[in-house]
Amino acid sequence: MRLFVACCLLALSGAEASALEFAEPEEQPIIATLVAEHVAIQRGSGSTRIGVLFEIEDGWHIYAQDPGDAGLPTSVTWSGPSGVSFGPLQWPPPHEFLDPGDIRTFGYAKEVLLASTLSLQGAAEIYYISGTLPLKAKVSWLACREVCIPGKADLKLALPLSPDPPTPSPHAHLFSP
Repeated sequence: MRLFVACCLLALSGAEASALEFAEPEEQPIIATLVAEHVAIQRGSGSTRIGVLFEIEDGWHIYAQDPGDAGLPTSVTWSGPSGVSFGPLQWPPPHEFLDPGDIRTFGYAKEVLLASTLSLQGAAEIYYISGTLPLKAKVSWLACREVCIPGKADLKLALPLSPDPPTPSPHAHLFSP
């Protein structure tokens, strides 16, 4: 962890590095959860959207794809079995923050969903036996308030396969624009 922080500080210019303080996390101010738009994906050639829901403690923020003058972009890397493809990560419009030292950054506070479209081709037939499709997301972020705390998570979701058309999940409203 200390090596990561040192590398981050080296990557920043002098003014940016002096404006950010890093802390060892006692408690992580971010909760990341892997969610799906539908309760199941239709067998054969179905598709749905999956996303990482970031719940951000009051006063904290994480960074957007373009973090601005400082910070590190939030990262989501999808993986799944053969026959599953993931579309590009969809970034909602970020908020602008003024960090200590008059540094302008862009990111998200309170709650944000970073989502992609998941498509299933016939090559994933082997997973029909188990009835579920194993999905993973490797996630990293930098959470900042007066100090910055790097965070990461390896998230998993077993998405059921169904012959029926998709039914919205309890998280479906998060995927609406």
